[in-house]
Amino acid sequence: MIHATCHTADNVLCFEFDASPWFSEAEATSIIDLAQRGWASTAVAESLEGRRGYEGLHELVAYAAERLQPESLEDPTWETFECIVEGPEALAWLEKNRPDVAARIPSGSRYQR
Repeated sequence: MIHATCHTADNVLCFEFDASPWFSEAEATSIIDLAQRGWASTAVAESLEGRRGYEGLHELVAYAAERLQPESLEDPTWETFECIVEGPEALAWLEKNRPDVAARIPSGSRYQR
């Protein structure tokens, strides 16, 4: 299991989930990009929120889009929600399940989060 947490910008909703399905299916370049971003990306949540068992994540993403997105029109760089993956867990999972991808993660990204 790879723990991940998402929360809305206004901290009204928070959801913890297993991100390992994303790591199983994601392209290597997407995983490397996630590591370089400090293990934080809304893409992880957006790709899993439609799955069964991730209804709470779907609710969070929908809330962010419906309630917070209009506020972000003034500042398009403002993120309506944040998703953070536990980097050490992700690396351990990658080393076991996708060692070719783990080997391509820059050493500076390995120790974040």
